[in-house]
Amino acid sequence: MPLSRRSLITAAAPLSVGGALATAGCFSSGASESGTLVFATALTSAAGLSPHSEDAFLLARWAVAETLLGLDDDGLPVPKLALDWVQTEPTAWDLTLREGVVFHDGSPLDAFTVAVALNSAAQSASVPRVIDGIGLTVDDTGEYTLRLKTDLPDPVLPQRLSSPYLAILSMGAYASDPVDPVGHATGPFAITESTSTGVVLERNDDYWGEPAEMSGFRADYVPDAATRVAALRSGEAHVIEAVPYAQIANLDASQLQDAPTGRTVSLYLNTANGPLADPALRAAVAAAIDPAPIVDDIYEGRADAPQGLFGPALAWAADHRDYTLPAAGAPNGETLTLATYSNRAELPEALTVLAAQLEAAGFTVETEVREYNDIEPDMLAGDFDAFLMSRSVVQDSGDAYTYLDSDFTSDGGFNASLLADPAVDVAVALIAAAAEPGMAPEDAAAARQSAVLDAEAVVLATVAVIPIAHERLVTGVAGGAANVTSDPREREIITAATTME
Repeated sequence: MPLSRRSLITAAAPLSVGGALATAGCFSSGASESGTLVFATALTSAAGLSPHSEDAFLLARWAVAETLLGLDDDGLPVPKLALDWVQTEPTAWDLTLREGVVFHDGSPLDAFTVAVALNSAAQSASVPRVIDGIGLTVDDTGEYTLRLKTDLPDPVLPQRLSSPYLAILSMGAYASDPVDPVGHATGPFAITESTSTGVVLERNDDYWGEPAEMSGFRADYVPDAATRVAALRSGEAHVIEAVPYAQIANLDASQLQDAPTGRTVSLYLNTANGPLADPALRAAVAAAIDPAPIVDDIYEGRADAPQGLFGPALAWAADHRDYTLPAAGAPNGETLTLATYSNRAELPEALTVLAAQLEAAGFTVETEVREYNDIEPDMLAGDFDAFLMSRSVVQDSGDAYTYLDSDFTSDGGFNASLLADPAVDVAVALIAAAAEPGMAPEDAAAARQSAVLDAEAVVLATVAVIPIAHERLVTGVAGGAANVTSDPREREIITAATTME
């Protein structure tokens, strides 16, 4: 009996990668034998671990850098480095910091340092998408008090302050370019060594909160999914992120943590140039795509069929609004360049399925697959007709508004579809105004969520994006590791509570 396409893909998956990226050989047996936890990460450092880049999520998942506020299970802000916050004007918020916090370099946390950190993010060459376009400025008003201002009223500024992009570092971090967090953060673990293959971390004995259970751990960059799985099976790694669905069967059930997540796989269509600038051809793409083979086969039953931009992990999003697509045109052999990245093993497979479906519908299709850090600039520049991306809709701020604003508005900083639609801009802007002053937090959240669903329908009607699947978070945990976090927002993995036997 011939092997299935899926079996061939799994069998052909590489067991190592070369160059500066981590390989199976990067896992030293000494770490495992000494009882030190080894964490294999899917992301590699792209910008010297600067929190102004995607590296921010590495710092968060290692419990190194911290933000002013956190989020509870409902996405509402809770104290972290800041103890309280109040909106004093439509465009201004006052914050009070926690006293007694010390950075890894021994310097104290104070309002002046926090103002430098936040202003540095707002003025950086590549402004983090969570605050891009809001005009954030910060002034210290006392030793432990701050005033934050925005160009327009921003009811979700506290949620934005929970983003790993806005981690607070000491003054020394900003003396270099890119910003250097090594020795300059506040978390329960401090980086003591950073190389091209990973980092070594030790417990921060001066941590303001509960001290870490482990004396330290090691994090290795392992972008190749098969290598991460092999390392978990061999005991060379004890925690791995983004277990590829195709290899779940190769791990014991006791080694898997499965949790819902606010992550949706979608095909983003280039609305500004190329064949898909025509709404009729975008509608033809939507008509040609059938997500079922991807959900059922590639994701091995650990993903949900698309329900819109927001999947079942967000219970409030179940009441999706109706919308109407443009009339579909007839493909006439137009050439489409489809692209994705290799860091998530399922995406290249899914791209192959989508390419076949589009070719069957009458398009000519070319595909391109690269590592994420390499391909992201070209994606944002509009170099592809369609880009398949796995995107967390609540990762940046915990609030769906910031995702819609950054990804689909005319001024959005992460607008992969290059969408510029006045109706979308208005619908997203209405989210910010949905909650009236003085509303109870739960009522304000409900009003904003209703406006989010209204805006979702407007976005989907443009066919700038086609949802393909809602992912579940699968983490590999073995070798005596415990209390490893499965965070729906994908911000936390190793925490102060993590232990290693």
